[in-house]
Amino acid sequence: MTLKSILNGWQGLLYILFFTFSLQLGAKERHSDPDGCFSCHALPGLEFVDKDGILRVASIIKEHYYSSLHGSIPCKDCHRKITDYPHKVENGYVDCSSSCHLNEPSNGERFSHKPIVEEFEKSVHGEAWTKDFAGGNRLEEESKILDPSCRRCHVNTLYIPEEQNELFMESFAHTDTECGTCHEGDVWRNQFGGHILRRLIGTRWKKNESNQYCIDCHADHSKMEKVEVEDFETKEKSKVDFRWVRAVDSYQRSLHSRLLVTGVEEGASCMDCHSPSDQSSFRHLILADEDPKSSTHPDTLNKTCGQSSCHEFSKNNLNTGFVNTDQHDLDLVRYTQGMSFFDFDRLESYWQRSLYIIIPLLVGFFLGGIYWVVFQRKNKTQAPIIGNDHFERVIIGRKKRKTKPRAKPVKKVQAKEPDEIPPDTEASDDK
Repeated sequence: MTLKSILNGWQGLLYILFFTFSLQLGAKERHSDPDGCFSCHALPGLEFVDKDGILRVASIIKEHYYSSLHGSIPCKDCHRKITDYPHKVENGYVDCSSSCHLNEPSNGERFSHKPIVEEFEKSVHGEAWTKDFAGGNRLEEESKILDPSCRRCHVNTLYIPEEQNELFMESFAHTDTECGTCHEGDVWRNQFGGHILRRLIGTRWKKNESNQYCIDCHADHSKMEKVEVEDFETKEKSKVDFRWVRAVDSYQRSLHSRLLVTGVEEGASCMDCHSPSDQSSFRHLILADEDPKSSTHPDTLNKTCGQSSCHEFSKNNLNTGFVNTDQHDLDLVRYTQGMSFFDFDRLESYWQRSLYIIIPLLVGFFLGGIYWVVFQRKNKTQAPIIGNDHFERVIIGRKKRKTKPRAKPVKKVQAKEPDEIPPDTEASDDK
């Protein structure tokens, strides 16, 4: 072996080592605090009193943030107007539709929630906040805005929920053997591999958990009574009716909800009907029932009920009656404290509409009973107009019974005592 061949061999090995190390050095793990925000915000007791006199806590537990969904995203990806320190509250406003510096591993483009926000703005909740979020305006949003904003439904929870951690670790353990055949290196596995698995495992909520997002608002009756809905045709706003306010109550007493409560995932959640996956890309497009594009419009209900793993037979036009079954029937809502029996909004129910007939009849019977007691009962020889012989003849068909004449009462003669017998009578008896 010549010296030249040896040098060429070492040279090739050096090229290989240089190429390998350059890839690893270029693929550093992302640092989620490049601007040093935690230099201040990680300090305990970082508090101040705002202009409204409310104590604000600006301390952030660094370990909790790193373990959250946004833990790998730099602060200024969202809080973009902050340039100096200390900064104003309005400079920290967040726009959920803005793109962040994190690139999607599939296409290399910057990740953004903008398509989700665009779909959300077309829904009945579209007037809610999707930007200008800050810690200083939480109370303003809670007190003035009824529609659910991004922040109300989506909080910065743990990256992997604690109850799903074991399943995540089990799935994450085989990334070297399966994913590692194409994607090599700890950086990809720790950052992108974990993110993909989190999407596959961490976001597979049970339907009861996804329902809770809707129930948190719609089960608050006092809050829902303040809501105004827009008419689809006239665009005029009006107060919601009793049926709309009690939508959660009627749903929870339906078969769909009862199946989910007992752990049967074949039950239908709120999103399954109001924003099914085959009609909404991001499941944020909830439309009014009157909108022909809505998944709950009468013309599209057969498609909604017939989605996969549901009532596929509903696609047949012969099953229209089944499809149009009211899942929010007021007859399902039980009478509870705070509900008025004479609330005319409930007259949408067929049972409540029957009150128009039942109540006048009850009043008539009551007044008739009083009339009979006061005027007719004094005449004991006359039978009531309703009941007795009249009932037997008309309802039962029995012939009228003949009434026997009453016998005249016999006067009783009081017997005399022995000491009251006349003396003449006693003498005659002795003779």
